[in-house]
Amino acid sequence: MKKEQIIKALYDADTEASIQEANDAWLACYQASPESDQRYLLEEYHRFGDHITKKGEESDLKMKEIMAEFEARKLAESQHS
Repeated sequence: MKKEQIIKALYDADTEASIQEANDAWLACYQASPESDQRYLLEEYHRFGDHITKKGEESDLKMKEIMAEFEARKLAESQHS
């Protein structure tokens, strides 16, 4: 598998098994690559980590918005009772 395909597999992984498989493929490729390719793979892995962090922050914000809306509705319902 080419290094670009390895990185794409990280982004495409959407199940626990596919995430593990993509990480295993990345590690095997990294260990078998020359230093210049290792640098590329490491940079892309860090970029992927930043992507995951951003997605997690977006999910957290969305959950907070949903919870705030839920609490507001709950309060409104209790005031109408």
